[in-house]
Amino acid sequence: MISRLAAFLRAADAALDAWDLYSDEHTDLDGWPYDPDAYDDRKAERDQAVWAALDPVREEADVLLEAAEADLDRIAIPSVQTRWMWQLAQLRGALNWIEAAHEGYQEFRTAQPQANKDALQAAADFRNAEAWHALDTWMVHGRAVLEIHTATVRAAVGPRIAATPPPPDPSATAGHTTRR
Repeated sequence: MISRLAAFLRAADAALDAWDLYSDEHTDLDGWPYDPDAYDDRKAERDQAVWAALDPVREEADVLLEAAEADLDRIAIPSVQTRWMWQLAQLRGALNWIEAAHEGYQEFRTAQPQANKDALQAAADFRNAEAWHALDTWMVHGRAVLEIHTATVRAAVGPRIAATPPPPDPSATAGHTTRR
């Protein structure tokens, strides 16, 4: 699950980087798009890309959050970041919003089994737009889950042992010479 979350974060970063580049090139200095329809279409593509990136994580996200919350108890207090609990709460709230948007989309599909491709795409676009702020929350705070996992692994491994032994104490070798 951790690797899927990391993959989501990489894909979301790529989608946002592409969006920023597009937005910079297709808006005026005040941020108004030159072609509002094309801009909205591209925004819908961005939203779809981020939704598709989160989808493999979405179904297991609740388990992922529960594991992160449990992992906080295994990390030494000095290693725990105070923001982590808040971030996990933000992620949980965002997950609830994402699930509500997905349920609305599923209800539409169930109620409209004969819907054409355009209607289904419009419903998906609406779901993605409704979930955008929650998806953004996962993009911003999802890294906290990775940080908690890393801290838990480090706590389980314990202190690192140096790869080479330290040099001998100078007083222990005093008076000894080495041959050349």
